Amino acid sequence: MPLKNGKAAFDLYVGPQEFERLRALGHDLDRVNPYAGWLHGVVQPFATLVTKVLLWIKSASGLGYGWVIIIFGVSIRLLLWPLNQSAMRTSIRMQRLQPELAEVQKRYKNDPDKQRDALVKLYQAHGMTPFSPMMGCLPMLLPMPILFALYFVFLNTIEFRGVSFLWLRDISAADPYYILPLLMGLSMFALSWIGMRGMPPNPQTKMMSYMMPVVLTFMFFRFAAGLNLYYAVQNVAALPQQWLLARERAGIAKSDGATKDRRDKT
Repeated sequence: MPLKNGKAAFDLYVGPQEFERLRALGHDLDRVNPYAGWLHGVVQPFATLVTKVLLWIKSASGLGYGWVIIIFGVSIRLLLWPLNQSAMRTSIRMQRLQPELAEVQKRYKNDPDKQRDALVKLYQAHGMTPFSPMMGCLPMLLPMPILFALYFVFLNTIEFRGVSFLWLRDISAADPYYILPLLMGLSMFALSWIGMRGMPPNPQTKMMSYMMPVVLTFMFFRFAAGLNLYYAVQNVAALPQQWLLARERAGIAKSDGATKDRRDKT
């Protein structure tokens, strides 16, 4: 503590950890919120950004925080729509390419160098790269930091304490009737079911797609209702895109099947 003329001066704030109030006081007081404990350095930037966006939506719209979360969830899904579209279409192209990939791997199974070169040429011929399958996972990973940050935002941010919405008395606490976790699980199951349409049968993938909603539903029972609301909104907002791409996949599969039948006849 610096001394001036033999005296020490300091500022003391006693009050709620409201984000806007702390930011107005300066001295980086808006960074004192204990987001994520020892992961504070990683989570805090995301949590601060999410908090700022939620507060801005509330200020701009004049709506309650429940509707703010819905708007935020739909907005994130719309922002990710082009990236999801590209990734899902890459997945469809990879699905169509699987027979040729398997043929190359079988043909050069004893010569790794030739197999690698043949696979690269095959990918290039279809306008893809060996990294395309990994890029298809990117849209699934991008929302995770937001979801993780929201967990701590509802846990630590005082603005959401005691905020009611519909049947909920406090969106920062768990849903006492488990309605939102169940809706989240059902919406996730619907996404998985639609996403599996038109795909080649794979028992392991099918089981994982149907088990994950069950596991996450039980996990989210004790999480904040606001977090469940956000995740459920995200899933519901993704259903139209998933349905459109499932139709596209089914159409391609039907076209490929008809082409194969014509080749077999000739």
